[in-house]
This record gives sequence, structure tokens and C-alpha cells, in this order.
Amino acid sequence: LSVAVLLLGSSVTMAQVSKFKAVFMEAKESGQEVFVTLTNGNTFSGFVETVDDQSAGVKTKDGVFNFNYDRIKSVEIVDSNNRTTRWYKNPTANKLFITQSGRMADAGSGYYQNTYIFFSTLSYGVTKNITLSGNFSMIPGLDFKNQLFSGSAKVGTNISDNLSVSGTASYYSVFDSDYGFTTIFGATTYSWNRLDLTAGLGLGIVEEGATDLITILGAQFRVSEKFALITENFVFPNGDGGVIPIGVLGGRFIGQTIAADLGFLVGDDIGAVIPFVSFTVKL
Repeated sequence: LSVAVLLLGSSVTMAQVSKFKAVFMEAKESGQEVFVTLTNGNTFSGFVETVDDQSAGVKTKDGVFNFNYDRIKSVEIVDSNNRTTRWYKNPTANKLFITQSGRMADAGSGYYQNTYIFFSTLSYGVTKNITLSGNFSMIPGLDFKNQLFSGSAKVGTNISDNLSVSGTASYYSVFDSDYGFTTIFGATTYSWNRLDLTAGLGLGIVEEGATDLITILGAQFRVSEKFALITENFVFPNGDGGVIPIGVLGGRFIGQTIAADLGFLVGDDIGAVIPFVSFTVKL
């Protein structure tokens, strides 16, 4: 079994090396610029000067750098008509303000999110198709056992380059109580250029039964490399055949490993505009 695992790992590494080398060769022959992301998160762009079996030499604005393939996370040929190919990836592209989108986190990556100072989330991509998360509160004056805790599992896949689907199941404890409740959400995200459109359905499950379906409609538009506009809208059934719409409107400030969200909750039944503040650190 150990030998099989080693052979499998070796074959995957060799396939990656071949892919990286092929991209560098194509860029060198066509004279196109490449955008290189290293495993430590650093990014470089420039023109390929040399390519061999172990590395590639790229001329950047700061000089020529020789990148070993085993230090490369990804390499892309820059599209001169699409400036976003030079942008670093959004570390929180897999979620809206509150709920998850259809997109999945990268395997082996995770993040810590803090909302309103007192609510924290730890999330980790076990594989490209499975993400596990834990949530906990840190409200002053409450004992540890009386805080809010939850755990969730998200499963999803990419149907195509533009379409992603996921399902998330979560269990929440209730403050100072032996009871809890479960939520189940399904989301579909269509990505086109700098725009992500998300639609989802969810429900809550308690001992007495399940709630009516909740509809979620959201969008994320990356205005620039460092900023995106976000809207997340919920339609709750009110039990009398009507609905209660609540929306969160705002933006996301994006760094290579950190993102900060600032939005405002609006709705006729809220009675006020409530700020929504959170920040996320990629681990």
C-alpha cells in the first residue's frame, strides 16, 4: 500500500511537471507573457527565456528568475485582452457574506473568518470536493459551555469551467440549551469573467420537523484586483403564504491572503440598516 501511494504521488507530480513545462514551452514559442503562482503564494509575471526538465527562466520587471517546477502552484498564459489573468485569486471566492456559494475551496487550503468580533469560523478543504468547517462564539459573560457551536460539511464539484454546485449540512447548538438544529443548503454558482451568480435553496430541521424552503440569490462582481461588490438576498416564508425578504449589500476588500467584508442588512421587517462586518484570513 505504501509503495502504491508513493507511485501515485510520483505520477501526479510528474503530470504536473509535464503540464507546467508544456505551458512554459507554449508561451516561449508564441512570445506570450506568463503569470506564475508559487506554492508560498508569491506571484510573478514575465516572458519565458529558458525551459528545461526541472525549471523555467522567466524575465520579469525585476530581472530573470528561474522557477523550479516543484515550487510552482500554477502557471497561466496571460491573455492580453483580459487583465484579470494577472490578478491574484480571491481567497474567499467560495462564499458570499454569510452562506456558501457553489464554488469549492482548494484542496489543502483553509481560512479563519471572524464576524462581529464575537463569532469565528475555521474552514478547511479536505479535498477539492469536500470542505469541513467549525463555528464558535466568544461572547463575554457566557460560560464556555453556553457559547454557540456548530459544525458543517460542504460537498461540491465543478460541472464545467463556469458552473459549480455544492451542498452544505450544518448542525448548530443553541445558547445555554441541550437542543440544537440542523440546516441544509444547496447552491449553484455560474461564473463568467469577473462575475459570480449564485442561487440556492435551504431549510432548517428541528425536532418538530422542517421549515419551509428558504431561497438565496447572490452575486459577486470583482471590480478590481482588490475589491468586489457583493449582494446576498434571502427570501423567508412567513407561514401565512407570504415572504420576508432580507438582503445584505456591500463589498469585499481583497488581498492575497486576507479579505475584509463590509455590508449592510436591509429589509422592511428589520426596521433599520444594520452593518455587517467580517474579515477572513487564508491559512
